[in-house]
Amino acid sequence: MPRAIGANCRLLMLPEITYGTAPGSNWRRMPFLSCDLGAEQPLLDADVIGVGSNRDPAAPFLDTVTVAGQAVVPVDLINIGHWLRLLLGAPTTTGTTNFIHTFASGAASLPSNAMEIGYPDVPSFDVCTGVRADTLELDFTPTGAATATFGLLGQGSVRTGATSGGTPTSAAYTAFNKAQGSITRSGSPLAQVTGARLTYANGMEAVRTIRADRRVEGVDPGIARCTGQITVRFENTTLLAQAQAGTSAEFALAFTIDANRSLTITLHEVYLALAKTPIEGPAGVEASFDFRAAFNATATRMMTAVLRNQQAGTEYA
Repeated sequence: MPRAIGANCRLLMLPEITYGTAPGSNWRRMPFLSCDLGAEQPLLDADVIGVGSNRDPAAPFLDTVTVAGQAVVPVDLINIGHWLRLLLGAPTTTGTTNFIHTFASGAASLPSNAMEIGYPDVPSFDVCTGVRADTLELDFTPTGAATATFGLLGQGSVRTGATSGGTPTSAAYTAFNKAQGSITRSGSPLAQVTGARLTYANGMEAVRTIRADRRVEGVDPGIARCTGQITVRFENTTLLAQAQAGTSAEFALAFTIDANRSLTITLHEVYLALAKTPIEGPAGVEASFDFRAAFNATATRMMTAVLRNQQAGTEYA
């Protein structure tokens, strides 16, 4: 009997019409690097005395079901839009041939997806329903593949011996890479950046109620937060002066192939923590500034993600 190997595994995903109910149509096949989403149900000890004739324990019992995990995916031209929709909600789309999809933070309600992690070698197919995206982590460095890590929370999971995804559809794969990255501050390129990290969180809370199936009732969003860090060579005092003054500025982090194929994440009001400029030997001096983003009254949001590609708005509706 063949054993499951990661190279043959599949990740399918599709939005739910009703929360916690897997759709019946053909799902989308998504490219990914790793995924550990799944159900866990721990065993708890029953510390009951007097069941047996000695000190040995009584049988343990199963606790409630938790469906959680992370998916590490490539930042690509088309599929990343489906992940952004799960994280931020459906976008506003403009354009005809070249489309501009605008995702905004702070939506009152967020969609849910069903996801199937398939192990065809076994065969075993784990269908997780009621999945919502809690967090996004992005790293910007000068070299390497551009990847994104999404933290996921779901309601339930069912394993079967056959796929529920029908005949999956796949989008053309065009990946961004970190060499295509750029960072601007107040519309001007930010120089001497050696690395940056962004973490967005929806503040999801699993709502536990008394249910016969031991699942959570749902996953509700809380306060959205965006934090991170920018590391620069100490060439000027631009960021240092901003941190000292306690003022804000708009920062944009982007991956760009050309004018009509790009992903730009704009944080409209960013505050910097004061950072040291340590001398650690004869090499260059670097400073790492932690940042926090906040709601901006002019933009009416904290964060905007703009994806430019050639997919109609119905792709992410």
